[in-house]
Amino acid sequence: MRKDLGAELDERDYAKTALSAAELKDLFADRDPRDFLNPRSPAFKAMGLAGKTLTAEQAIALMVKEPNLIKRPIVVAGKQMIAGFDRDRLRAALK
Repeated sequence: MRKDLGAELDERDYAKTALSAAELKDLFADRDPRDFLNPRSPAFKAMGLAGKTLTAEQAIALMVKEPNLIKRPIVVAGKQMIAGFDRDRLRAALK
């Protein structure tokens, strides 16, 4: 898709190079980090998180501990942030 759009991206595989709590707080700045947890992730299920109420701080701490809990990819284009693979939204954001 990146080739289709001719978009240049800065990439980071956060499964290999985890994001710190400070980086996550900065990334989510005015957004709720709980919205970026991936309930379909095997890690989410294994940790028994379904139906649990987490604070924003708890969500960030879990993401630091287990990066596979974070929806992927996260694409930041200007002020827009898209989490998860949504081809149409990504195309629109990267035009």
